[in-house]
Amino acid sequence: MGASPKNLARRAQYPRRTSSVWRTCKPLKFGMHRRFSVILFVLLPMMGLARAEEPTAGAATGPTEFLAEHCARCHGATTSKGGLSMGSLADPASPRDAERWSAILAALESREMPPEDEPQPAKAARRAAIAGIEAGLRRAAAGMAQRDPSADPSDRAASARRLTNFEYENTVRDLLGIDLKLIEQLPKDPVKPYRFNNTAEFMRLGPEQINRYLDCARRALASAIVDPEKPETLRTRQEWKPHGLDRGLGADEVSPWGNRRNTPAWGMGVRSFPKTGEFRIRVKAAAILPPGIDELPLRLVMGYGLNVNSATQRVEPVGTVRFRNSPDEPKIIEFRGRIENHPVERGRVVRGKRQPDALTITPQNLYDDGTLNDGQRDLAMPRAVIEWMEFEAPLADVWPPEHHARILFDSPLRESDPGAYVREVLRRFMTRAFRRPPTEGEIERFAGIYDLVAPELGSLEPAMRETLAMVLVAPQFLFHTVADGETTTAQFALASRLSYFIWGSMPDKQLFQLAAEGKLDGPEVIASEVRRMLADKRSGDFVDNFTSQWLSLAKLKTAPINRELFPRFLYYVAAGERQGTEVPYRPTIRDYMHDETVGFVSELIRRNAPVSSIVDSDFAYLNQPLAAHYGVAGVQGDELRPVAIKPEHRLGGLLTHGSILIGNGTGTAPHPIYRAVWLREAILGDDVPPPPADVPALADSAGESAEQALTIGELLRKHRQQESCNDCHSRLDPWGIPFERYNAIGKYQPLVPKDGVRVSGFSKQIHRDLAGYTEYLQSIHTVPVLADSRVPRGPRVDGMRELKTYLVEQRSDDIAENVLRRLLSYAIGRNLDWRDRFAVQDLLDSANQRNAGLQDMIVMICQSRTFRADSE
Repeated sequence: MGASPKNLARRAQYPRRTSSVWRTCKPLKFGMHRRFSVILFVLLPMMGLARAEEPTAGAATGPTEFLAEHCARCHGATTSKGGLSMGSLADPASPRDAERWSAILAALESREMPPEDEPQPAKAARRAAIAGIEAGLRRAAAGMAQRDPSADPSDRAASARRLTNFEYENTVRDLLGIDLKLIEQLPKDPVKPYRFNNTAEFMRLGPEQINRYLDCARRALASAIVDPEKPETLRTRQEWKPHGLDRGLGADEVSPWGNRRNTPAWGMGVRSFPKTGEFRIRVKAAAILPPGIDELPLRLVMGYGLNVNSATQRVEPVGTVRFRNSPDEPKIIEFRGRIENHPVERGRVVRGKRQPDALTITPQNLYDDGTLNDGQRDLAMPRAVIEWMEFEAPLADVWPPEHHARILFDSPLRESDPGAYVREVLRRFMTRAFRRPPTEGEIERFAGIYDLVAPELGSLEPAMRETLAMVLVAPQFLFHTVADGETTTAQFALASRLSYFIWGSMPDKQLFQLAAEGKLDGPEVIASEVRRMLADKRSGDFVDNFTSQWLSLAKLKTAPINRELFPRFLYYVAAGERQGTEVPYRPTIRDYMHDETVGFVSELIRRNAPVSSIVDSDFAYLNQPLAAHYGVAGVQGDELRPVAIKPEHRLGGLLTHGSILIGNGTGTAPHPIYRAVWLREAILGDDVPPPPADVPALADSAGESAEQALTIGELLRKHRQQESCNDCHSRLDPWGIPFERYNAIGKYQPLVPKDGVRVSGFSKQIHRDLAGYTEYLQSIHTVPVLADSRVPRGPRVDGMRELKTYLVEQRSDDIAENVLRRLLSYAIGRNLDWRDRFAVQDLLDSANQRNAGLQDMIVMICQSRTFRADSE
């Protein structure tokens, strides 16, 4: 990993603490404070230290003496800068104050304490204090383990925690063998920026949730276990002919824009369909591809009809296919899915009689080269040509289907000994549902439920649906598996921990078998399994869930984009009552930006890339709409993939992703404070608390000058002119200023208008078209954007390129430690505390020695004592 000796001397920053106590500065209302103030405010009120003389480079003899010499001047018994005074603080080896000593240690290692504008201790004194505190904390941890082995950091069992909604839906999918959308029926899981929601703190289970889980379980079992009689397959078919070519588009064509009535773009209505079961849609189609265009992405959605003046219709995607064939060589494409996952449009009441419910299958031309708002140019764009489309469901080629036979398997016991058959069904199902073999008592308990409901329900299938639904609301299913030394062995607990970390789902057959044989042990076996699991497509679920929470990507969708300033960013309705609103029911550039970030992280793991690639890389993860947005030529198609980049593209790494820049902006202007907080939280691993409620707003603190400020960055400069504000923002703003040349929609913009120049939004009457608007913007954007700052305790950096260089060369260990800490916390499902700092440090040292990449780091975490023992 190329760590410098300076970085190797650093240690894990634990615990992550926040504080409502701030210094006397009045920071920006929507800003954040530096971590040092948090650490200092948490511990100093408890430090009973005498006031020292002016700090010098003298050698302190121990941690307590060091703090007395370098902290008490401002925070002693008679002085309380920022409203702080000192109280008692026990020896570092005392578990009572271990968390506070850990915070002190983090501040000393990061050189956040003493503050940069205060006299600094000699390097030898700082090193001695760090060594003394660390030794004391190790003694505290060892002492706790000796008095109570369960208190050892690697032996602590995580508190009981239920499956997240994401994990629950995946587990039902892999348990039953059918993919059902169940999350919408459950209460939403909590979301907290830069935190993971798979901890016991968030994953609690209340009585009101059980009914929701029972409804989901009954719905899932109604789909998984079918009735014995083979059902009738229902079919619908529609054809289109190339009429109207003299008027432009043919009646069998689908354009990216609005389409004529009675064309495939208006959809095919389906009136006869089952409530449950697998469906098949077949489409015979081709593409008209103008010169220079290689393919056309065609997506099918199914649910409500979309050709109404509304953005509230409900649909779900069926699938997407890319056409390269011409109308002379049409192809037949097949899609499959589950009826249950698509919303059904309730039939209207006509003359007092309700019409049949309906589904509508709608083909969508998703071609997007970034010019969709430039005006309709139908014949210049690729069009899909659809000859016919047909729908059939339920598929009954094999009856009962495989997912049914997996549960109610063929056996002579079914006739000869029904009771034994029921118990064997329960044994097999519960072994997989509980992620470990059930006890005889557990089997008998659910067999009793079966005996209770069978007489009323009348036959095996409905009685077993109800019985297994009860299995799916049992704590053994809804909660994570933890070894208890009785019903659950460490091997089965470890199998579950691995699968829920890397797949967000239950173990597969191979993991179960290794656990049952007692072979899921040893670093080689674990490494082999982890790499096998990462190569499985299910690991994509882990990367998406982990990355979205780690980087707080949800903010991307909440930024209100200024349409007047950025008329080409989103795709808008061109005419009608909804003119100017965003076009619904199709992927947006923001959807692609989310997928860009997730796909980029997934590619780094696949390549086993160094951690520094998070900050800077030689490739971006793009499709055609994203490439058009960022100004990268030569990328076609809607599929995202790695694309080599050049320095002039000003991309590479996460810091220039649209998902990050937009999510940490206002939608009108870039926001250096938001971006600084993101960088410190997500990349450097700092914990930046929010400002107190009584902090004045930015415009208030800047006074009349706020109205003349050109950008938020300029406003911050005026804001910092107040001495009380500068004290805090001088430690936060420098991290966000280098982002200033990337605007509110994530594009590189090195120039802005002069002071006092108001930017006009796009007007068709004034600017004619978007090309004219671009010329107008170029004419007024003449002032270079200032993006230089001196990072705290670091060099002066000018813009993104220099910021990346500094982070890679000087802060690589901080970044690697942060990634390790976040992966470990996500993997074990709990927040890390002061006792985990040593495990993280061991992982970091090992990663440095082995020059480990991201995939190696995931393997190392799964091999670690903390990961393995924390499941016990």
